[in-house]
Amino acid sequence: MVKSIRDATLDLLHILVAVHAEIYSGARPLLEKTMKILVEGLVDIFLSVFHENKTKGIRLLDANGFCQLMLELEYFETVLHTYFSPEAQQAMKSLQENLLEKACESIAEAMENPGHQRRPTRGSEDASSDDRQPSVSPDDLLLLAQQYSSDLLQGELERTRLNIACFMESALQSTSAPAGSKPAAYSSYHAQVPQHAPIQTSSPSFRRQQTGTSSPVVSRRRR
Repeated sequence: MVKSIRDATLDLLHILVAVHAEIYSGARPLLEKTMKILVEGLVDIFLSVFHENKTKGIRLLDANGFCQLMLELEYFETVLHTYFSPEAQQAMKSLQENLLEKACESIAEAMENPGHQRRPTRGSEDASSDDRQPSVSPDDLLLLAQQYSSDLLQGELERTRLNIACFMESALQSTSAPAGSKPAAYSSYHAQVPQHAPIQTSSPSFRRQQTGTSSPVVSRRRR
């Protein structure tokens, strides 16, 4: 169950806090440029780690795991918003798309193989087929993740306000989204997931051309 930002997320953020403090005190004119480079590199690492482990360490990603990761990514995106370059935003979008695709695949696999394909007893075949759960769409997962974000993100920003003060200062007051609106992390992309209905979004600006059967991978020049 998703309850809060994990300690590992804060530990990673504390490294950026320490770097921010060093640059601020010794080379303040270079602060923005340096932090943008570091944030872009961090998101690139997130994306690389996913691709390196998606068949082993992240072989399965259930709904709770997906919502936990989406909450933490939105936390990073909110806290470090000032230093998110267009390249970093595109990398984050690609990571979110890949996580959504992986979660949909994992949930579909679990539903197709309940109980690790336990052998049915005589007369149970019809009952098991009748009890089969309906599939979960990408929209369902996004709505669930959005609900967790709406319930938890603001509280987590307040709880960790001392940890992130150097990045946000008074910006905490402006993080609450208007009622009925989608947080940026859920309105910034339109992922294509194999064997599932495409995600429907409320704005035409969220739509993009489908180019293949797998999630796009961001490729760009390193600084």
